[in-house]
Amino acid sequence: MLLRLKDGGKSVEQVWNNNVDNQIGGAVKIGDYVYTSGHNNRGFYCIDWNTGEIMYRVTQISPCAIIAADGMLYVYSGRGEMALVKPNPNQFELVSSFNVTLGTNQHWAHPVIHDGVLYLRHGDALMAYKIK
Repeated sequence: MLLRLKDGGKSVEQVWNNNVDNQIGGAVKIGDYVYTSGHNNRGFYCIDWNTGEIMYRVTQISPCAIIAADGMLYVYSGRGEMALVKPNPNQFELVSSFNVTLGTNQHWAHPVIHDGVLYLRHGDALMAYKIK
């Protein structure tokens, strides 16, 4: 949903609503597009920021947490797959991926990138990957 402030912030108007119900990983806006993950409407989505149009939806890496760095999307799925995705509003472009096999319990922790290192936590394990 996109809401626009009106009357100096005293009211809002709904610009669009497409019913994508993100739960686990927020959204990343790159240019005029938002990359996010649906919960009940499972999928990795690319959405036009201006219109709310769903450009595409894929189900192979959702639900997921999404972060961005150096022009790429880093996507950590609830099934333990870490994926590198090129942001492209026309099609899903998976660059590479691997399964996180260390750790315990759910794959719900959000990835972090700091000083060229990707940090992933899975339960009792913390992994660091040099990505720069």
